[in-house]
Order: sequence, then structure tokens, then C-alpha cells
Amino acid sequence: MTTTLTAVELAEQYLRGWNEHDGEAVAALFADGGTYVDPTLPEPLPKAALAGYVTALVAAFPDLVFVMEDVVGEGSRAYVRWRLQGTNSGPMPGLPEPTGGSCDLPGIDVVEVGADGITSVVGFLDQKTFLEQLGLRMDVVPG
Repeated sequence: MTTTLTAVELAEQYLRGWNEHDGEAVAALFADGGTYVDPTLPEPLPKAALAGYVTALVAAFPDLVFVMEDVVGEGSRAYVRWRLQGTNSGPMPGLPEPTGGSCDLPGIDVVEVGADGITSVVGFLDQKTFLEQLGLRMDVVPG
């Protein structure tokens, strides 16, 4: 995919794909070799794994929405400030059952783009607050 869209336009389409719960649309915005990472993941996800990741998160949070609060572009980069809102009523990896808890959590995505689409998304969110809002507790223990 060769694109003439700006970083801001691609970032807006990216969030729209999430809000439409369309993992294929999210992945299609990425260039080959593009990656996604956030604090809940052990390593960056390649483009090929993005649709499955979106599907899994939407299964865990069927009412998932990213409310875009602000987006700013600077060359090939866009900064998107959002609020993640949803209720954990479906299965989530690592949990025996849904918590039924709701979250309303601020975060930021840094979206890098190239001629062939999104090359990188790095998401920032407070993982401890996310878990606490779901009714879980996070304990820090020595390794």
C-alpha cells in the first residue's frame, strides 16, 4: 500500500479501525515490517499478528472504545491522546474469568508512518491503574 495520507490521517484511521472492532482494517494500515507495542505485551507485535490482537482485546472488552482526545502531527509522526473505555465481560489471557470491571484509562499512542503506511505504533498506558480498574491487584515482587 502506498499512501499519501498524513501521519495524523493515518492515526485517525487507525483509531477508527479499533473503534469499529475491525482488526483487519487496523492491520491493513501498517507497512510490511510495521510493529505495534504497548506495556501489556512482552514484545512488539508484527503486522501479521495485529488483527488477532484486536480480535482478542475486543473479545475481552466487547464495548471497547478509544475516545480520541487530541492528535498532533509532526512530519512522519503523530501523537494521539486517548481514553480507553470498556468493560471486561469476555475472556482475557491470564485470567480465569472476566472480572466484570470497567476501565476508563488515559493513554497515548506514538504513530510513525512511512510511504507504505504505519511503520510503528508505541502505546503508553498505566498498566497498574488498568488492572486496578478491572478489580485486580498488581503486586511488585523481587524477581
